Amino acid sequence: MRHTYLLLSALLFCTLSCQQLSEKGDSKYWVYVSSWGEEEKEGIGIYQWNAADGSLNSVSKVSDIKRSSYLTVDEDSKMLYTVNQDGLHSFEIDQANGSLKKLNSVPLTGRGGCYISLSNDQRFLLVAYYSTGSVSSYKLNNDRSIGKEVSRKQHQGSSVNQERQESAHAHMILPAPKGPLIFVPDLGMDQVMAYKIVDDGVFSKAPIASATLTPGYGPRHMAFHPNNQFAFVLAELTGHVVSFGMDLERGLTHLIDTVSILPEEFTDFNKSADIRITPNGQYLYASNRGHNSLAVCEVDATSGQLKFLGTKSCGGDWPRAFAIDPTGRYILVANKRSNTISVFEIDYDTGFFTEISTIPTVAAPQCIRFVKQL
Repeated sequence: MRHTYLLLSALLFCTLSCQQLSEKGDSKYWVYVSSWGEEEKEGIGIYQWNAADGSLNSVSKVSDIKRSSYLTVDEDSKMLYTVNQDGLHSFEIDQANGSLKKLNSVPLTGRGGCYISLSNDQRFLLVAYYSTGSVSSYKLNNDRSIGKEVSRKQHQGSSVNQERQESAHAHMILPAPKGPLIFVPDLGMDQVMAYKIVDDGVFSKAPIASATLTPGYGPRHMAFHPNNQFAFVLAELTGHVVSFGMDLERGLTHLIDTVSILPEEFTDFNKSADIRITPNGQYLYASNRGHNSLAVCEVDATSGQLKFLGTKSCGGDWPRAFAIDPTGRYILVANKRSNTISVFEIDYDTGFFTEISTIPTVAAPQCIRFVKQL
């Protein structure tokens, strides 16, 4: 009975999503791109994105912060937050012209801030600290600026790769699609930790506190299927994607599948970096630094199993991060070492993509975030 329900739900979801994707997008968006260049002068690049023709054009940049690592935007598209080596920073977004107005900065309470997100209730900023191997929550003030740290969890552990897994390394902190769960892939421990965040912003253990990957995999990032039944974890050190069953109240329930996202004949150095799923849940993409590609996987929405379809060039060098645009029609890849963003259009019949353009960007582009233009 459950299998039948999941199958019917998946078919209905795909039908509705594919209808939405078939409508040619004509909306314009602001695109914010973090910069981690050696010169430490570019901060955040601001671009205009036209979903009607897939064009990306530079507008300006915010240079009053030296560097910018990861970004997050609130659900109302009013605020943007970023982390760099100096601290956490909040900006008001002007949706009419794309400009950013800095509200405040607060010092880091750990080392190696590498990822930020917002709790589902939008009241707390969540931070993963790679070097410290910890995660923290910060209360947002009434004006949406960043307040004090209210909770912290310190990870303890290591794994088999003594160069990269000598200690805990929290690499992402990501709320579940809804509800109180927070997931943290820890590269150093080969685990995905799960917490609940309550009204005061304090972390507590989830009913299923962790999920373990094969030793040496090094979980880096993860993504959720839009049917909220499955989670997919990217292994940076070995180039695999691992799928898990997911319960929004309990955590990751069971391992479903593991696939390699590199060609069998490839033996050179590689570090996988980012992972995304199309809005209709049909395809999963993951970036490979070294192989300089995006891997393409087909997703079975009833079982959570993956079929590796192959790889295609990312259009540049070192694809640290990428994003699927709000219409679901395009992929934008931030190629860190070539200082470019490559724009691709997705073919939903095959899962592969065609390059539209590659443009120069702020130095060492990383995270990409979209905001609807007013």
